[in-house]
Amino acid sequence: MDKVLRHLSSGRLLRFVTSALILAIVGMQSFALWRSYQETWRDGERYTANTISVLAGAIERDFLLVESSLTGLAEALRESTLMELPAGLRQRVLFRRAGDANDFGVMLVLDAQGNVLFDDAEDDLSARNFADRDYFRVHQESSNAGVYVSRPFVSRLASAAPAIGISQRLNAPDGSFAGVAVASIRLIYFRQLFERVKLPPGGIIRLTLSDGTVVLRYPSTDGRGNVGDSVPPDPSPPERAGTADGWWVETSRLDGERRFLRTAYVGGYPLSVTVGLSERRQFGGWYLRAAITLALTVTVSLLLALTVSALATSLRRSREMERQLERMAITDSLTGLPNRRALDLTLDVEMQRSRRERRELAVLMIDIDHFKRVNDTYGHAVGDAVLAEVAHRVQRAACRPGDFVCRYGGEEFVVVLPETPAAGAELVGERIRAGVAATAVMTHGLAIEITVSVGIAVQRADDGPGELIARSDTALYTAKRAGRNRVARLETFAA
Repeated sequence: MDKVLRHLSSGRLLRFVTSALILAIVGMQSFALWRSYQETWRDGERYTANTISVLAGAIERDFLLVESSLTGLAEALRESTLMELPAGLRQRVLFRRAGDANDFGVMLVLDAQGNVLFDDAEDDLSARNFADRDYFRVHQESSNAGVYVSRPFVSRLASAAPAIGISQRLNAPDGSFAGVAVASIRLIYFRQLFERVKLPPGGIIRLTLSDGTVVLRYPSTDGRGNVGDSVPPDPSPPERAGTADGWWVETSRLDGERRFLRTAYVGGYPLSVTVGLSERRQFGGWYLRAAITLALTVTVSLLLALTVSALATSLRRSREMERQLERMAITDSLTGLPNRRALDLTLDVEMQRSRRERRELAVLMIDIDHFKRVNDTYGHAVGDAVLAEVAHRVQRAACRPGDFVCRYGGEEFVVVLPETPAAGAELVGERIRAGVAATAVMTHGLAIEITVSVGIAVQRADDGPGELIARSDTALYTAKRAGRNRVARLETFAA
């Protein structure tokens, strides 16, 4: 656990863990938003696909009825006995299918010059000519026009209703142009059909010819269905007739709204239905959710980072306090040297290594001579200053990287000298003694002469830490008895 805390408090691991958590949060929220965006997109796709399928199917069915009516009209005109029938019966034979289609305007039969031969209009059209209409000219100029859907026009009848025409060419027995059969469909039919669709805000439905001419737009921007306006031809190829797959994006020049559009052709006719959804309205809710999610994610990430940063600071402080306590537990506060506890730990390790590597180990026990007299004469403050200065001089004399100097207690110090034989230990002991005695200790305006006695013991094969310390202490008292300010060594045996 302590190891884990050390790694965490080091900062690098904590930053990594925090970054991973934040990335995980951002990743999950991004994935959720992406899924939500896809679902919103699919909702729009489903809506437009279903709507366009219904509208295109309804228009195609009525166009097929109109085409069937025109075909029936053309077949009736080929009957040789038609003109022999009474006028009323002839009218019923010619236009018997006209009532099958919704919102028919009128059906006309035009001769090769565009004059009205037959009609089912309530107005008298016998003197009318429609040779200028595109639904007439296209068949006059080509025998392969098939069923033609005209551009929108305003009816010349009393109703003056906007409409489109669906026409077929009529041929003479020799194949020459004999006229046109045409049926009109009022645009109100398309408007009523589109009005039944529940469009979302900003949505549009548009009926367009293949050249981009608008037949009807709902809702319109001019109040009249934007009839006759021109838009870029939709990108749906004719082979996708009747399908509703694929979106494209268009910004309307009429209202400036950016929309997702989907188009389907009406059967095999040069006519397409387009349903558009406002990008702003369709994805408005998603954009709001995304903004809220982003704000929450940033807030949570910041809170997490701040919390983890506070935790890291707390862990670092805790670890630093532990280190300080550890240092205090093995450090003498007066001299700054390791204390007796540190000596126990160090000496045990060094003695084991000495035995393992078969190298000698020496211990020096040092005692300040007549230190009690210093305390009694000058006071404890001066005594403490003397202790600190002696500790400094001892540490300066035992200066190898592996040498260990500690305060043993009171006025006593211990020096552990790894890989040091008796002769080497005596040299170090003498250096310590001479270094202390060479200069008076200057403190509190006083110059105090200080000396030390040094006892040396070298590790034996059967020594434990206690025995080695005891023998160095015995050597110290030998030096004391010999007059102090000197170095004494006990005889040693090979390790």
